[in-house]
Amino acid sequence: MPCSNPFHSVRASALVLGAACALQVAWADEQAVQFVQVEQVVKTHRFVQTQQLEPLAVAQVPAGPASVSDASSPQFSTLSTPSTSLTASLPSSRPDTPSKTTSPVFNYALGALASTVPSSEGSSGRKTRLRPSVAVEYGRFRLSSSRGSAFLGHGLRAIESGASATITENDQFSLRAGLRIDRGEGAFDEPRLAGLPPVRSTLRARLSAGYAITRRWSLGTTVTQDILGRDGGAQLSTNVGYTWPLTEQTNINFGVGANFGSRTYLRSNFGVPTGGTTTLAAFSPRAGVYSVDGGVEVISAISHRWVILGGFHVSQLQGDARRSPRTVDPLGYSASVGLAYRCCR
Repeated sequence: MPCSNPFHSVRASALVLGAACALQVAWADEQAVQFVQVEQVVKTHRFVQTQQLEPLAVAQVPAGPASVSDASSPQFSTLSTPSTSLTASLPSSRPDTPSKTTSPVFNYALGALASTVPSSEGSSGRKTRLRPSVAVEYGRFRLSSSRGSAFLGHGLRAIESGASATITENDQFSLRAGLRIDRGEGAFDEPRLAGLPPVRSTLRARLSAGYAITRRWSLGTTVTQDILGRDGGAQLSTNVGYTWPLTEQTNINFGVGANFGSRTYLRSNFGVPTGGTTTLAAFSPRAGVYSVDGGVEVISAISHRWVILGGFHVSQLQGDARRSPRTVDPLGYSASVGLAYRCCR
């Protein structure tokens, strides 16, 4: 029997060792592929979780759409963690900016207003007065007197005093409801009006709507109703306004409008009852348009907090109001100037 060749044994051992190494490498490659697949599955799962959580986080933001700068706000951090949310891990472009809040904004204006106005509609007499002008605004609620709302920058038609609340408001449309005191007319100063019954003071409910046609042109309408049954009737006012930004600190507001009154309102303000002690002929006006008006108002910020305001307003009686025996001068005008301190617009 021949002797075995030692070189054959060495070669066989080398082949066995090579095969073992090849198997080990193949097994390692297979494990690496499986690890990559598992990692991709985990990443996909995390991404799906992020997409489900992000709408919830956006719903928690109180004002405006979510943005990258909102990622550091508490609303996001309470709903997600860096391991489950891509939004929470994004760096904020303004890390020092405070998060948005739902707290209502408090604004106010304190000042004085000097004005000259007709004694009453259609009267030839005049009265001049100096009155405080106050406006307080908290969120959607407002309380104002003597043109205080104008000092807060609400425009030419925001001249009525009283309390109001915003029902709805966006960039183009606003709807407000409120109450105001109508002080009526007491004893008339003119001798020719002696014997006429006074126009009783009352409380009016008010509904106002505004629509911005463009950034400068706007439409507005206001309806008021006597809610105490004191013969105050109903009024409807409509207007078109234009705002001219003269400078960054100064706005000029122009406005024209028309006023409609119910029969009850016109009889109280322009009627002459029968059987009274007055020397005027009896007159019973009908419902309709009783005046048209126009005005201009300038409001300017003379400093960061101080605001000056000036305005001129003209009105002319129409229809039965103009034909009333009580009317002496159908054309009336008023002028006013004021100064106020306002915060924190």
